[in-house]
Amino acid sequence: MKALTSKIFKLSIFLLLVTTTAHAGLKEYFVDTEWLSKNIESVKVVDVRVSPLYYLGHIDGALNIDKSEFLVTRKGVKSLIPSAEELSALLDKYGITPDTTVVAYAEDDNPYSSRFVWTLRYHGHEKAYVLDGGFDKWANEKRGSAILKTSHKSSSGYKVTNGENIRAEAGYLLSRLGNPSTVVWDTRRDTEYLGTEVRAERGGHIPGVQHLNWTELQKEVDGVKVLKSEEELLSLLASKGITPDKEIVAHCQTGIRSSYATLVLLGLGYPDVRNYDGSWIEWANDGSYPIENPALTLSN
Repeated sequence: MKALTSKIFKLSIFLLLVTTTAHAGLKEYFVDTEWLSKNIESVKVVDVRVSPLYYLGHIDGALNIDKSEFLVTRKGVKSLIPSAEELSALLDKYGITPDTTVVAYAEDDNPYSSRFVWTLRYHGHEKAYVLDGGFDKWANEKRGSAILKTSHKSSSGYKVTNGENIRAEAGYLLSRLGNPSTVVWDTRRDTEYLGTEVRAERGGHIPGVQHLNWTELQKEVDGVKVLKSEEELLSLLASKGITPDKEIVAHCQTGIRSSYATLVLLGLGYPDVRNYDGSWIEWANDGSYPIENPALTLSN
């Protein structure tokens, strides 16, 4: 009887997810290589990999924008989102206008492309997408590439604002801890969550979080990591209590990996999703914020 009840419960949760998110689609945030190949003349492709990889080979026509250009440090916290003024200057530099459709990519398992897209979306530029599978998939399919730097027009005069409410700050997250309507999603590796891998002044995790490594959102197809199907993602997320009837606040170490998770949730139609870009590096370095550290508990 317990087994039957469990199956019925899981089925009801899955049906809730499907009906809640039926209006959305991952294609609202992620595009595949076939789409990009057909539309490449009408979009601006942005390669956010390190420059040596760019010069070894990149999608023909792609601009190379280094991550340092769209990540800023404020009050000692690194990798924060740029202000509207800072992002406007960057877009002006590369000739990106309000009408420009941007497709960003990196390696297949490099989430900096999603961080760039999340940044654009937050500042109101809706025409921004991640290339699923990145350059690895593009190259694996032997599509057009180049080694020479792409020239670009500057001075677009684009002035962005704050658009979608898809960002959380530390104070906001603190106020939501323990609230049953909010799920905090820790997207880091198991070792980071457990406190055995310490990358800040303190190790461990935020109390009450749901832990699911962001890499679980991907699967390998023909040797390349790509997004799982919507059905696979919905089932996986439901198993961790990450459901669309809750507010979801995602974080990692510096808000990079969690930006990928945030875009996935938005693509699945989750209505209330935020990326905490200060993430663990800010939270753990401030002794006033609560943490749990299983590694310390086990050692005592």
